[in-house]
Amino acid sequence: MTNKGRIFNIDSLLNDLREQGGYFMNFFRVSHLEAGVIALKPGENDTQTPHGSDELYYVIRGSGFVQLGDVSELIRPGSIVFVPAKLKHKFYGNKDELVVLYFFGE
Repeated sequence: MTNKGRIFNIDSLLNDLREQGGYFMNFFRVSHLEAGVIALKPGENDTQTPHGSDELYYVIRGSGFVQLGDVSELIRPGSIVFVPAKLKHKFYGNKDELVVLYFFGE
């Protein structure tokens, strides 16, 4: 664990993500917290599966839908989505790039 603060730039993170060729990337981890970014292109499939820890998502850009179990909700910039551990979820239906910041508690 680090005792120094850090500043991250979303555009730099997205450039790194694109260079890696995926749609999500974890960029930060300390003992009880992990953070990452998702960038889904229109029509790209969100393949994530339920996780073992609670998650919090913050929509930075784009709009679409999030499926939480059997419920679907509209999301747009500024939306904050809580997903409890082990709940099936995914993002879909975005017509522009969807950029989402996420945090996992451990």
